[in-house]
Amino acid sequence: MARVNRLVIEATGFGVRGALLDGDRLIEVQDVDAVGEQVAESFFLGRVSAVDRQLNAAFLDIGLDRPAMLAAKDARFGAGVAERLPIGRLVREGERLLVQGVREAAEDKGARVTTDLKLLGFHLLWRPHGLAPETGPARGAEREALRLRGETLFHGRGVTLRRHAARVEDSVLRAELERLEARWRALRAEAEARRRPGRLAVDEHPLERLLRNLLDPELRRVEVADPELAARARALLEGPLAAHGIELVRLDPKESAFAQTGVEGELERALGREIALPGGGRLIVEPTAALVAIDVDGGGRAPLEVDLAAAAEIARILRLRNLGGTIVVDFVDLLDRRERQRLEQALAKAFRDDPAPVQIHPMTASGLVEIGRARRGRPLDQLLLRPCPACAGSGRVRSLRAAAEALLGALRRRPAAGVRLAPDLARWLEGEGAEAWRPAAAALAVRVDPTLEPGAFLLEGSDGRPA
Repeated sequence: MARVNRLVIEATGFGVRGALLDGDRLIEVQDVDAVGEQVAESFFLGRVSAVDRQLNAAFLDIGLDRPAMLAAKDARFGAGVAERLPIGRLVREGERLLVQGVREAAEDKGARVTTDLKLLGFHLLWRPHGLAPETGPARGAEREALRLRGETLFHGRGVTLRRHAARVEDSVLRAELERLEARWRALRAEAEARRRPGRLAVDEHPLERLLRNLLDPELRRVEVADPELAARARALLEGPLAAHGIELVRLDPKESAFAQTGVEGELERALGREIALPGGGRLIVEPTAALVAIDVDGGGRAPLEVDLAAAAEIARILRLRNLGGTIVVDFVDLLDRRERQRLEQALAKAFRDDPAPVQIHPMTASGLVEIGRARRGRPLDQLLLRPCPACAGSGRVRSLRAAAEALLGALRRRPAAGVRLAPDLARWLEGEGAEAWRPAAAALAVRVDPTLEPGAFLLEGSDGRPA
């Protein structure tokens, strides 16, 4: 079982990125953007542009390139209706709705939103509409104790205690609900004042959301280089998170946090096509449009030994790279039935801490194991890599988003009077990356240089020489 005891936080220029580690072993990477098209958990003012009775869903303009879908079962909360009704009885065309993102846009599908609004704190979840979806009985003594405590403290107020609430006093929980109520009032006020659909600007800072999402009982240290993020992190760790006893480690502000802590190198290795297994052997990971194929190469080791090593590494890599859908693993063949059972048990244990739902199917006679893992957000590969423009897509290089992050990070850490950009990076910054780029570019002399390699940039001093 992974012990998540370190969290390294990096400013990206678009928001923040957090890396969870077990010692030096990278477990998970998560992004929270303040700008751009990231949808999940964010709040939007939406306008109903179409009601599709056949799909029993509505489509909303939320200020992004594509409409978002609102299913009837997710529309009833905003209408204040407990029972499920057809979409035509819940919303109408032109209606303005305050909605929350549930799922990112993917391929030909737009994002998905809901009116079942959830304001998450570090220790509790509050539904301001008061209507909760149907749930079964609490499972386990700890969950039942939290349910009873929440019912006692906040009877009838739509509050659910999270597992971290067990560590804090009642006064901390009451204060957190007051903060969420204040945030709700600000969200409603902005939504009422807005003329056009779009993301609500008064939502929480991305650092707070990142810490909330990645808070773990074993977390002991938060490591930050960026001075502004460090100050925000200290306020949170010494304020609402004080009971957790998490230490803040200040890194050198002149260098990337990921570079200083080894996360950068770990990421490069984890995103490769071939991943070495501890003790020998390797994984070959091939994401495709239909599924993720993983081949286990034993490297001369005993079949069961290498398959057990592969099971732990596969669980880590899928979580780290945020790969979902159907995953097919070609393990080294195990002829003994008891050995296959050991492998299946090892896989179940390896995925036990995965935050995404996972289903593992029995091994076939040919050594194949199918794993179903829920899709949540963008795979890390798609965020940080792209097909190589110089080799007809047969290789993978740094994505334009990752190049923009590197540029914005370099500008934060050292002064520059100007910058030269490769044409493809310049186009991306003026298009998809404009919201993050234009404030930084306002004080720079920006030139497009066709002699630079794709995705490259060069900072310049006031004399025009490299900075």
